[in-house]
Amino acid sequence: MKGRPLAWLLAAAAGLGALATGSVPDAPAPQAPPLDLRTPSPVLQMMGLAAPTAADAPPPALDEQRLTGWSDPRQHADAVLALQRAPMDAETREQQLQQVLARWAETAPEQAARWALTTPGQGALLAPLHDRWLQHDARSATVFARSLPAGEQRQALLDESLARWTAQDGQSARDWLRSYAPQPELDEAIARHASADELARHSPAEAMDLVARIAAPERRWQAWQALARNLHDIAPEQAAALLAQAPGLWPQERARLLEGLR
Repeated sequence: MKGRPLAWLLAAAAGLGALATGSVPDAPAPQAPPLDLRTPSPVLQMMGLAAPTAADAPPPALDEQRLTGWSDPRQHADAVLALQRAPMDAETREQQLQQVLARWAETAPEQAARWALTTPGQGALLAPLHDRWLQHDARSATVFARSLPAGEQRQALLDESLARWTAQDGQSARDWLRSYAPQPELDEAIARHASADELARHSPAEAMDLVARIAAPERRWQAWQALARNLHDIAPEQAAALLAQAPGLWPQERARLLEGLR
């Protein structure tokens, strides 16, 4: 008990000395709140590098400058959805959207096409995606079109695919066409290609072989008439001899064709 007043005075004196010299002990630094790793930062959400916290949350808004960095095909769907919701003018949105679609069609075209085909509200993107696909791989784009369910959309894409493919690489396209039995869905593309002036001029035997593969009799006869006219215009003196070698053409039909050329 007797030592307590002295200890108290010593402590008080030390405190006064500190005040006199201005060396007040620093207060402890405030601690930052712990990071919640379960919630992605707004920046990550904006960039599409983190999933939204709620299952039904809308796609993140995109910064226009960020769009040029989307290279992973897994991000392209997010980019398209975010662009469609982004607060920008229609012209800028369309320009940015075409950039994303072009990159997607180059890096993962079938993924892009099937996403447009199966995602509600995105069907209008299938045609431009398929169009860009045709620019760098017409064969796979044609195979994809033929794999679609029967209907107007499939026929339109298939016709466009074959028209573009035969223009880019006719021999490869003709080999592909000959790998199938005659089918009505291929008739229009075959008729257009086989009766064209270029094929009739450079490879009349291939042109006639293709016409003979047209499934519908009426469309096949129309193609024979067009091809016969082209052959006559190119070399009138050779038309009859060429048609005499035409596969699948009956003598009566050949006579009608030649009669129509006089």
